[in-house]
Amino acid sequence: MGLRFLDAVDRDSFRARTVLGVWLSDPESERNIRLLDTGLRDLLVIVAADQSWLTDPAAAEHRIRILARSGAAGLALMRTTPQDVPETVLVHAREHGVPLLVSGEELCGSEVAQVVSRERLREYEDRARQLEEMLDQMRRPGRQGHHRLQILLDRLAKAVEGAVCLVDPHKAVLTSEMSAGGPLVKPPAAMVARIVGGEVGAASINHGEHSVRLYSIGYHPPHMALIVVRDQDFNESTEKIIARSTVLLSLLIRAEEMDSDQYRLQQTMSSMRAAVLHLALNGLTQLAREIGQSLYPGLFSADQVRVHLITCGERELNATASKLENALRQQALVVRSPFRSDQLFVVTPEQPSAPGASSSPSPPSSSSPSSGEDHGRSVVQRLHDLVADVPGLRMGASHPKPLANLEEAHQEAHQALTMAGNGQEKLVTAAREEPGLSFFLDPGAGQAWAKAFLRPLDTLAPAVRESILRTIDLSLRFSRLDVARATGSHRNTVAARIAKVSELLALDLTCLPDRAVLSLALELRALPPRRPATAHTACTTRTAHTTHTAKAVSGERSLGDLLAGGGAQEWARIYLGRLDADRRELRRTLAAWVACGGNVEQTAQKVGVHLKTVRNHLRAAESLLNCRLLGTPGHTHDLVLAMHALKVAQVLPDHLVRSPSRRLRAA
Repeated sequence: MGLRFLDAVDRDSFRARTVLGVWLSDPESERNIRLLDTGLRDLLVIVAADQSWLTDPAAAEHRIRILARSGAAGLALMRTTPQDVPETVLVHAREHGVPLLVSGEELCGSEVAQVVSRERLREYEDRARQLEEMLDQMRRPGRQGHHRLQILLDRLAKAVEGAVCLVDPHKAVLTSEMSAGGPLVKPPAAMVARIVGGEVGAASINHGEHSVRLYSIGYHPPHMALIVVRDQDFNESTEKIIARSTVLLSLLIRAEEMDSDQYRLQQTMSSMRAAVLHLALNGLTQLAREIGQSLYPGLFSADQVRVHLITCGERELNATASKLENALRQQALVVRSPFRSDQLFVVTPEQPSAPGASSSPSPPSSSSPSSGEDHGRSVVQRLHDLVADVPGLRMGASHPKPLANLEEAHQEAHQALTMAGNGQEKLVTAAREEPGLSFFLDPGAGQAWAKAFLRPLDTLAPAVRESILRTIDLSLRFSRLDVARATGSHRNTVAARIAKVSELLALDLTCLPDRAVLSLALELRALPPRRPATAHTACTTRTAHTTHTAKAVSGERSLGDLLAGGGAQEWARIYLGRLDADRRELRRTLAAWVACGGNVEQTAQKVGVHLKTVRNHLRAAESLLNCRLLGTPGHTHDLVLAMHALKVAQVLPDHLVRSPSRRLRAA
């Protein structure tokens, strides 16, 4: 790989270790320091040569001690020569027994990660293949695991007319319960220890009137020890029977080990897939491509991808994931959703379509294609067929997006899945999204307001601020438990971050109006400084030309000014105008529902209608607005802002529509 050891001490120490993977470390991040302390066993830690802690004696000693305590396989300094390794790093690495490696100028950490991942995958696949071959030769119905060992020991004891036992080195007691017939004699513990340790392959002793033979079982130490005791000497026939039995015992034990290796392979692959998805969702697209390319070359070389969210019961999740992974092997990324424990996150490549063809996938076929036909069908179509054939599954799919926009594709798939939950359809593709409020606002005014609104968060350190904003953005769309699962944080940490933002921004994030305003601010903050003109429809284009004027923004704008502007008014009329397709008084019900904080019972009392009527109105509004209102607070943000803009209901308190500075002074 282009890595070199500093000297023979590092080489010999490294050879005695197992390398399960690579950790691309950024020790300046406090989050990474916590990971170093808990999750680096058997990982090669790679750091850049310009890290400041390398030349700080105290910091170097602290971090190298963490590496040693966590069981890291070694420390590699990228683009460094042995002569350039800081003396303080060398001293502390020797003190704590951490192997040191260096690399040349042309090698980067992601290349090392690719090689290690590929080699570990190849090794586990080879071992899994061996397991399948052994099981094909030795499989017997109704006989598995230790039961098969017991059967073999019983037969051996009967054949040699003696006592047989198998000593497991991992057990505290010398002999196991797997013995059969005849006199049972305990051989010297020192002799058993030599067999177990691999010092000798066989031994013979006399114990009074009994003859005792010991044999090592297994392909690598610590071995199991087979002990055979007879009240007469061992003859040639007995020796042959025992020799054949030791081979069979070794194969059976190896089969059990390979079964365990196969499980570890599945766990390793699952962790690698989750890591690649985590990198892509957090904007580290290039690193996700470099690591995922060796696993899913067709997926990570595609220009665009689709996100599919599949919901099923938690008990069936593993079986469903395994079925999809086997059917779409190396063509689609199938991962447990980091947001929901009852969902699968599937990423498929978007295959180029013929000119003039629709970008939407074809509806599922009712017939089962042959293997030849299956090869020519797109991954998306095959995925649709698989989901359609399994009862109880529902799937929401996004439109094709670049891998860099995976988070946006996830939001589309999430919205489509919620709509699938409302109706009878199993497979729903996200509707073409209409321009949101941020599109209709004057770019300069909107972003200036958002910057002023979020300015109190500038008191936080940049790295801390970004992680908190990521958590808050997710919390506006998912439950705290889902956010904790997605970010790898404890739910108390999520709650603390939400409380911190609430305190700094003087918001109550348990209230719909406050959440809606913060959602708009975060959306405007994420927009590029200047957006190119985009033609959605003729009406939208005319509106964009009217509202997106390049004017200077003087003074601090308030949210009330933004919502009273022509662009916001036009957007609100379009958005709420969809409700007019229903003759019932949906606006009145929705206004009361928002005013009651999304509480259906209070809404029924306020409007003076039956509870079932309120729910029917909400479901009708969900269909017309193409969103989920019940159980998904994140979809109510647009509704809150549109109602206030058109004065359908004064759902935003006065303190929220003031200018940010006045609002904070009042708070």
